Amino acid sequence: MTPFIHYTLLFECHADYFECHEVLEEAWQADGRRHHGYAALIQYAVIHYHLRRDNLIGAKKSLRLLRQKVDVASPYLNELGLDVEAFISQLDEWPLITTLPLQQEVRETVESLKPSFPTTELSFEELVHKHLHRDRSDVITERELALLERQRARG
Repeated sequence: MTPFIHYTLLFECHADYFECHEVLEEAWQADGRRHHGYAALIQYAVIHYHLRRDNLIGAKKSLRLLRQKVDVASPYLNELGLDVEAFISQLDEWPLITTLPLQQEVRETVESLKPSFPTTELSFEELVHKHLHRDRSDVITERELALLERQRARG
């Protein structure tokens, strides 16, 4: 399963926007942050996550950032199988639509996978506040090591 298909299934089956972000973040990082389509879709998931948490300021800021990226991202989004014209058009609809506009062949693939896609065991509240429950120990350790390296380099 490609990261984009996984993202789409998480987006449409679970509305797990936080996990959508994580799936594409990993793929984007692995690609050296060159895939502008991943960056745009990460931003799109962030918008939905903010909206569900009633963070309208965060959602609007993220939407503004997405609009700045979408022209550069369009060829990458098209290559992934997104109907780019419909996607851009949906950015003007409020609230945002909770299904992705996919090219026909990709839509058929996603629909064929939905019945076998595992259901989420998370409650709605857990989905809404997922960022509060994640294990950030690896990130904290990495930041502490970077701080130590900077301190060593200084003196």
